Amino acid sequence: MAAKVQAGAGQVAAKKPAEEGVWPPPSISEEKVKAATGRGWMGWFIILNRASAEAMPHKEIAKLLHARGCPGWWSQMIAVEYERARGGRKKNERAGGTYAVNVTKVMPASLAKLFATATAEKTRKDWFPPGAFAETSKTKDKYWRGKFKTDRKLEFGFYAKGEGKAQIALEINGMPSAEDVEKERAAWKKAMTRLEALLGA
Repeated sequence: MAAKVQAGAGQVAAKKPAEEGVWPPPSISEEKVKAATGRGWMGWFIILNRASAEAMPHKEIAKLLHARGCPGWWSQMIAVEYERARGGRKKNERAGGTYAVNVTKVMPASLAKLFATATAEKTRKDWFPPGAFAETSKTKDKYWRGKFKTDRKLEFGFYAKGEGKAQIALEINGMPSAEDVEKERAAWKKAMTRLEALLGA
């Protein structure tokens, strides 16, 4: 059960609105964060507090996390939650006042198969939501980025999860309002269900 944040040695001061004043952050579970990064929420927040990260811009917080061994996508996610905990952002808000949402799913396939199926142009159309997509960069079995529709930016991360399993983690950036968040989340959850079906075909 989530508990109220209390300021203490190495902890984040409770500067956020009451409805967000819970610990750990509700967006992603403590177990998922620790499994993916080697530390839980508090472990990373203590590192950031000791580095006086509350005075840093978002990009510098993410760089600091990455330098301490946190994977790229997770560095962004933890940086955002840290800023929220310090009272600097609304839920799902990013730098510049736009909004973002994250969708993740563990798939019953190897990392190589998941990456190949998800990113290949011939299979992408079978699982993506409607909308024009333009690839901007790709690193085999690790990252995939591109522009989606007119104002969205997609960043996919791919992670091995043991024999025959791998995770796809998506961050959708650039949404102009909070109202867009749940629509995109629902659309991409359905998309990942279609991707899972492709992997099992």
